[in-house]
This record gives sequence, C-alpha cells and structure tokens, in this order.
Amino acid sequence: MRKWLWKALDEVVNKEVYSNLYLRNHLHEVSERYRALATRIFYGTIQNYRYCRACWSKFVKNKVNDKMDVLLTMSTYQLLFLDKVPSYAIVNDAVNIAKKINVKYAGLTNAVLHKVKHIETKDVALKYSLPDWLYKMWVSQYGQEQALIMAKASVNILPLYVRRNVLKTEVEDFSSSEFICVKDPLYIYTQNNYFHHPYYQKGYMSAQDEGSFTIAKFVDPKENERILDCCAAPGTKTMAMAEMMYNKGHIDSFDLHAHRKDLIESDAKRLGIDIVHAGVQDATKFKSSVLYDRILCDVPCSGYGVLSRKPDIKLRMLPEDMDTLIPLQYAILNNVCQYVKKGGIIVYSTCTMNKKENEKQIQRFLKEHDMFSLVDEVNIFSDSKQDGFYMAKLVRK
Repeated sequence: MRKWLWKALDEVVNKEVYSNLYLRNHLHEVSERYRALATRIFYGTIQNYRYCRACWSKFVKNKVNDKMDVLLTMSTYQLLFLDKVPSYAIVNDAVNIAKKINVKYAGLTNAVLHKVKHIETKDVALKYSLPDWLYKMWVSQYGQEQALIMAKASVNILPLYVRRNVLKTEVEDFSSSEFICVKDPLYIYTQNNYFHHPYYQKGYMSAQDEGSFTIAKFVDPKENERILDCCAAPGTKTMAMAEMMYNKGHIDSFDLHAHRKDLIESDAKRLGIDIVHAGVQDATKFKSSVLYDRILCDVPCSGYGVLSRKPDIKLRMLPEDMDTLIPLQYAILNNVCQYVKKGGIIVYSTCTMNKKENEKQIQRFLKEHDMFSLVDEVNIFSDSKQDGFYMAKLVRK
C-alpha cells in the first residue's frame, strides 16, 4: 500500500495531477481492506505537506530529490498523525522505497524518520500548512478567531456527501447503514467505493458537498422555468437544480471547454435528466436570444473555501492568482446579467473565502448596475463539518 501511496503522491505533488481524479481512477488498485487508510494518508499528507516537510527537513543538510521529498513527507505524516499504525512498519517500508529511488538514501531515510517529532510552534500558517500570506489575509478580512477556524478546517478529513436522485429513488432506498441522513436528499456516504457502487452507476446518487448543494437551493429553481448555469462543469449544481425541478423546464448548462461539456452530458444521461442542454460557451462573451428566469453564476475562483476537499490548492496557490481571477469573475457577471428577465434572479457564488472575490465584487456590480438589487448574501465558513462558500442573490428590478 505504501508503495502505491508514494507513487500516487508523486503524481499529485510533482506532476500536478488532481488528487480527486487520481483517487477516482486508481484507488481500486489498493486492496479493499486498506482503501480507507490509503485515502486518509493520501489526503492527509497533501493537507499537511508544509508542516510535515518542516518536521523532517531540519534533519537533512542537502536538498533531496522530488521523489524523496514526497517519501519523507508522507512517512512523517504517518508517524505524527496516525496512532494505530506501528512506527517500525512505516520506517521499514520507507527505507525499502528509498532503496528503489537510490540506495544511498536508505540510511538517510532511516536516520531522519527516527528523529522526526511534532514542532512546537505558534505559527498558525505553518501548523496548518497554509501560505503565510493567505492566513494574514484571512485575519485582515475576517478576524483572528474566524481565520483560525478556517485554518484548522483546511486539514479536516471531511465525509463524502451524496445527493439522492429524487427522480429515480425514494427515501427508503437510502435507509441502509451505508447512508446517514443529513437532510433528505443529502446523505453522508460511509463507504469507499462510491464510483463503483450500483447506486452511482444506476444514477441513484451524486457526490455533492453540503455547501455546494446549498448554492443550488439558494437559486431556488422552480418547475418549468428557464435557467442558465453559465460556468457549469462538471455539472453538479446543474443536476441538483434539475432534480429540484423534477426534470420539468429548461436548463442551459455551459462551460468554456468541450471535454467538460461532455462531463455534463454524461452525468445528465446517468441521472435520467433530459432538461439539461449542455454547450461550449465563453461566459464573458456569451450572447443569448432568450431571457432566463434565473441565472447561476458560479464563477472560477481561488478555492480557499475548499482546501480540505481539494488540498492540491495548498501545494500550488500563489497570491498573484487573484490578479487574473478577479477581473474574469466580474466580466462573467457583467456579461450574463443582461440575459435575466425583469423580476428574475441572478446568484453569484464562489467556493472561496476572500472578500475581494466575494463581497467586493457584488458591491462594485451594484454600484455599476442600478437595475439590480441585493436580495440576500451568505457566507458559509469552512469548519469541522463543511467546506466554505459564498453566495449572493440579486434581483433585476
């Protein structure tokens, strides 16, 4: 299992493969008995990468290669964060893997892993493996207390939530111990074989976080309405809205990339939904000959609210990423707003915790578009139970 983990983490850390996609495509290679543990170590290492690296790097004088970096970090995570796994087994496996990288690393690996221990630090960013600049920004925008909660949340192992497909199932179908009801149609799925479960393959359920589902509900779609989801792929919120509409009405579900449009179409087919019309569109330039009752503008964002679910972001985030995202977000909202009916609704949403991408975008929009007014504005802060999201509901007067 540890050899598999080392190769998996090397793909994510050094080759920038998305962690969720790698797990989806390769977890079946691990014995079913060890899948839960492998998943825990896989995500836990990525979430705590900066901290774990700091714990071992002080014992290494010279820079090690990228594969050794991953090996020492994942082994350190196991030694420091897993109570029930024997230390000797972790070290022995690490030494054997090190030999495959280069025989000279075997002694180094053994020596370093026998020395690692938790760092006593008051540096919150280091402790929770965040960039210093991000934690400082959170403190500045949301205050010390809220920033600390979000920092802690970034290393949580959250449960997998699934949405029951109301078009194909009844509540009774989700009464087994595999599912824990949060509030129908949302459930916690307690197993590890989601993509291979018959319910997934038959279109009975879809993975969707509680906050993401809340955004779809916030749009408040009604049967027989015409709705636009302008940045839709992979279509999770589109499908949730279609199910809320009981597959009656019309949803245009657009994305910039053709291969992502295919994801929307295949998921609609899996779920038995035919009111979704997927297409390839640039939301900043999109033109429509029809007006919509509701528009969901779930824009590309920095993702600071979903660091526990998408820990890869921690490995690659840069402060300058916002320089391109913020103008793009506004350009999308500024363009699609002209295609909502009078009395119609636009929901602007992100999965980030950053006022520059959230509240300040809406403040600017309202200042420049007096035909719109703010109906509601919600921050769902990431915590021990859920990811973080922002949503604002605007009505055209």
